[in-house]
Amino acid sequence: MEAAPQKKSFDEVFPLTLPASATPPLENTFVEGYVVPYYALGWTFEEFELWRQMAQQPEWNKRWDVFSDSKMQWIEPRWVGYRTGLPHCHCPMIYLMPNGDALFKIALNTVSQLKTLDASRHSIVDSAIDVLRLSDAKALQLMWYRTGPY
Repeated sequence: MEAAPQKKSFDEVFPLTLPASATPPLENTFVEGYVVPYYALGWTFEEFELWRQMAQQPEWNKRWDVFSDSKMQWIEPRWVGYRTGLPHCHCPMIYLMPNGDALFKIALNTVSQLKTLDASRHSIVDSAIDVLRLSDAKALQLMWYRTGPY
């Protein structure tokens, strides 16, 4: 008698990262009996690396709170110039990951954001790289990151 196949674990179905070229399933749908978590397309920075990146910005103020002031004082003002040339696209945001890394997010696996990304991926990614002033090496590290649960 053949044993029933074992159900895959959540982590097997939804790995922590996916290549940037992949399209994760839509959030809050069902895949293999699990609810699909959010995936965020972006770049991660270790804490020291993030501070170094921010300190290189002309707008830098060492009293900034990295997760709120950086968006308001550095990222958002630079994004305004790109927003007009892009379809409905959210400004890159910084999120703190459970492992302590910071994630610059440019898209989520929601219906609207995947549709926008599908139509204008190169423009959105290139604009974010310029706004965030990423090095060529860092720009190549674009990936989808599972943002929960852990």
